[in-house]
Parts: sequence; structure tokens; C-alpha cells
Amino acid sequence: MAKRRGNPNPKLPPTKGIPVMESLWIPSHYGPEIKNKGGLDKNIIWGIDDVIDFIFPRKYQPTYFKIATDFIGVLLERESITKKEISKFLREKNYSRSTLENKIIPKLVRFGLIKRERELVGRLGKGRGLILKESLTFSNYLERIAFAWQSLVSTARLKRARDQDNSS
Repeated sequence: MAKRRGNPNPKLPPTKGIPVMESLWIPSHYGPEIKNKGGLDKNIIWGIDDVIDFIFPRKYQPTYFKIATDFIGVLLERESITKKEISKFLREKNYSRSTLENKIIPKLVRFGLIKRERELVGRLGKGRGLILKESLTFSNYLERIAFAWQSLVSTARLKRARDQDNSS
């Protein structure tokens, strides 16, 4: 039988935590960040900046926050936005194309706030152009998580109440 080489129990390098491009910032529900938005009262409407603050926290990523907020504002004014309109937006605001295309758009797509599509007909030799549209995947995802948690808590409370009634 051949002898195995190498360390049979290698120690993995320590993790550096959740990658920033995959993290959602949820501040304390009783802290100033939420209180300044009107708390969790559903009758108070949050704006674009209030929503984007969870994805690109203004406190920690002020540049990304500003660019993302402005970009989503422009996107919501239209049905969709093309590469040409993105270029116009970048020129008018004097923002970095690299930051928008490599950091902000990918995270907004990954989180489901926007979706990428391609033009149905390609231009000769240039391929099909990019089209960005708003998406409700983000809200569907968070609603699903919230509903699952609400069901778990409600079920646990019901079980405790039944157990308490049966023991009496």
C-alpha cells in the first residue's frame, strides 16, 4: 500500500468573513440609523436612499452609496436603461465607469434590485446591447425570509401555549 504524502489534516486559512459584495447591512432596529428613517413604522415611506443604505451603507461606503442612489433614481424614472444612457449618466454626474460597472451594478443585480437583459436584435458586429431594468426579486426574497421567521415564531408560541394549557 502506497504511503500518502502531505498533511493528512491540513489547517485551513482563517476566513475573513462575508464578502462585501454579498453582504447586506442590517443596523440595530433600535439604533439611530433606523430611528432616523422613522423606525419600523410601515406608514412612513422610505426613499431610495433609505433602501440603498442597507446595500451600500452611507456610513461605511459613502461613494458607493451616492452613486447607487443616483443611479437607481435614474433607473426608476425610466422603464429601462441602456449602455448609452449609462454613459450619459456617468458624464453628467462625473462618476467612475469602473465603480458603477464593477462594484455597484453587480451588487444591485446580485441582490435583485435590478436585472440585466440583452437587446433582442444585435447590431452588426457589436453583439446585443445591455439593458438594465428594475426588479422586485429583492423584496420577494426579504418577504420570504420574513414570512418564514414569522411562521416559525407563531408556531413556537402556539406550541408553548398548548403545552401550558395541557400541563394545567
